[in-house]
Amino acid sequence: MPLHFKSKLVPGVEKMPFPSIFGYLDDFAIDLGGTTGSLGYQESPSVFKSEKITAAPVICYESVYGDYVGDYIRKGANVICIMTNDGWWDDTPGYRQHCQYARLRAIEHRRSIARSANTGISCFINQKGEISQPTEWWVSACIKQEINLNNELTFYTQQGDLLGRCSFIGAAFFLVITFLGQLFKRKK
Repeated sequence: MPLHFKSKLVPGVEKMPFPSIFGYLDDFAIDLGGTTGSLGYQESPSVFKSEKITAAPVICYESVYGDYVGDYIRKGANVICIMTNDGWWDDTPGYRQHCQYARLRAIEHRRSIARSANTGISCFINQKGEISQPTEWWVSACIKQEINLNNELTFYTQQGDLLGRCSFIGAAFFLVITFLGQLFKRKK
């Protein structure tokens, strides 16, 4: 039986940032209904393989990181399976927004998604981001559907968050130009 651990832990809830400095605060981690304190994790994502399916086992909050989910796809995943406990959000817009992130991952990577939320919205999402069979919040349900597999890599999957990186470089460039402009004005 393959074993998989989360790679992206929620800061302050599942992982204490800068443990050498703040490690003593593990006992005081915010309890929002899930497991709290620093947990074990694996360095990079791994996929589950069978004869026809290579699944990306995306756990909970990892689904908000598009480029991270792309790591699974670049390792051969042809379907995304998201498992989550959305009880942290209680009955707020948070659990609905968390489900919407999954739609973005389906569109970015052109992969069908089977989303299983023990307290939120379980559903299937096709490669266009269309949701089918969504369950109600905090209602026990069982859903079943055939989903399409895809092995093609999108531009986003291949390049990652290129737009974000370019925006960061552009912002840094304009910040330097502004700083240098102010510096030269003072010298005059």
